[in-house]
Amino acid sequence: MTGTSAAVRTTVCIVDDDPGIRNSLEMVMESADLPARLYASATELLADLEANLTHDCCGCILLDLQMPGMTGIELLRRLRELGYDSPVIVVTGTATILSAVESMKLGAVDFLEKPIDHRILLNKIQQALAAHAAKRVEASEVVAIRDRMATLTDRELELVRLVVSGLANKHIADEMGISIKTVANHRANLMAKAGALNAADLVRMSMIAGIV
Repeated sequence: MTGTSAAVRTTVCIVDDDPGIRNSLEMVMESADLPARLYASATELLADLEANLTHDCCGCILLDLQMPGMTGIELLRRLRELGYDSPVIVVTGTATILSAVESMKLGAVDFLEKPIDHRILLNKIQQALAAHAAKRVEASEVVAIRDRMATLTDRELELVRLVVSGLANKHIADEMGISIKTVANHRANLMAKAGALNAADLVRMSMIAGIV
């Protein structure tokens, strides 16, 4: 089992009751320079998760379905209840259409049957990690935008609504009872404060923040 602080969000958590499968998959991960954490049961992973040990380092989960005690489907259901968002790839030797459909409904991003082509598996894992990383970046950007827009004054919010409605500076000046030059200055300050590149970007940010 390997893992370092540099491996945050890239570690592959392997959950399988077969020690031979776990060790084989760990070697596959090592061949691709992917750190791995091994779990002999669903409850082992869940214990780590509930102790906040895997929130920051488990970037992707490889999950067997048929295991003693808590099954893979039951673990998927529990992960969904906990709001856990790391991608889960089901790897099973007892695949059925029903289990595949149920896994996907519970948030699995892929469903693979044993024996696995290791090249396909690694490709699926890399895709899952990349998509998850992009999702986290997007989520953090949304938070940053909402935080910036929340600092705007009522007067600035009024200007935002007029700008995103497509009004020219002259009409905005009439609406706000100020000069065109003042509108231009206020717009420049507003764009800088919001971190908007242009009017279209301001529209996008306003929609994300729920202003318009």
